[in-house]
Amino acid sequence: MKTTVLKDFLKEGISMAERVCAKNPSLPVLSNILMVAEKNILQISATDLEIGVHYKALAKNDKDGSVVVPPRALSQFVSSLTSNQAVLTLKEKQLEVQSGNFKALLKTLDPEDFPIIPSPKGDEPTVEIDAGALVEGVASVIGFVGQTQARPEISGILFSFSQKTLKLVSTDSFRLAEKTVSTRTAAPKEHSFILPAKAARELVNALGERQGKVKIYFSPTQASFFYSQQGEMKEPQIQLVSRLIEGEYPKYQDVIPSNIKTKAILNKNDLIAHLKAASVFSGRTNDVHFILNPQKKAVEVRAQSQDLGEDVSSLEAKVEGEKREVSFNWRFFLEGLAQMKSERVDFGLANEEGPALVRPGASEEFLYVLMPLKL
Repeated sequence: MKTTVLKDFLKEGISMAERVCAKNPSLPVLSNILMVAEKNILQISATDLEIGVHYKALAKNDKDGSVVVPPRALSQFVSSLTSNQAVLTLKEKQLEVQSGNFKALLKTLDPEDFPIIPSPKGDEPTVEIDAGALVEGVASVIGFVGQTQARPEISGILFSFSQKTLKLVSTDSFRLAEKTVSTRTAAPKEHSFILPAKAARELVNALGERQGKVKIYFSPTQASFFYSQQGEMKEPQIQLVSRLIEGEYPKYQDVIPSNIKTKAILNKNDLIAHLKAASVFSGRTNDVHFILNPQKKAVEVRAQSQDLGEDVSSLEAKVEGEKREVSFNWRFFLEGLAQMKSERVDFGLANEEGPALVRPGASEEFLYVLMPLKL
């Protein structure tokens, strides 16, 4: 094996693969990365047997071959290079990395021991989506995934396809977020799967701010995300493969308030400021009390501490319907608002015992459902 590759591609590929490598695995090879040079392509791969990643970049291959190496040492060495290219050469059982006056020799493992990362067969249902839309959608709901082992079905993100629409949903049972994004191609049929939170985070990290398209392949047990730019392969290609979470996602539509009796329209930044002020006096449950008052055309925000005192503030708002009083976890409220770009926030209640529906203005693309606190 002998290949010449741009330093930036090499560094990015190693970093991406290293994040997926298993930590303290029963199989030592899983803490390493596989590098394959073939047909002027350098492919860098890693897996923990739950998630797998392939990073493909253009290279000049003088001799095809493959090698398994520890990623951390290689990553640290490559980061130190001052030249924009590196030459990788397999010499007996060592990988030589040379760039300008820099040269290192790394111990290697047998690539035959590296597990095969499953790839799509080609007959799976496929949907194509813009990379930016996918990243934005996943990033907007990933923070609300459940952390409990008792309910594995909510420990991931629901991907629900219908026609040219993808709904991304997450919940930890205290709040729920739904983001709707458009796809480039229509799903062959209505389909859904639950992607583990770790895979979702790696997907966001891998794609970042890239502009291109992603093909999503899915089977009953696995999903594959394949990223590429339009046209020739000038930029790296990325493929992430993940096992799916078994089980049925809760019928989350049942908890979204529909018969809204009280609605408040507020300025998002003003609401954030009042929540932060009230948090100073909030108790251990992070409770903040809201009074939605149509007559006063305001939303009162209150918090009280036996040790510190209390906060009683009024927030100008357009309030319609019945007067309501309800308490929420201020931290959960702020985390939902952080995913909304609109300056306007619509805040609706069906009753005082049920959850609140929070939207960025009149937008139908994102909704946030927040359960009240029972004090």
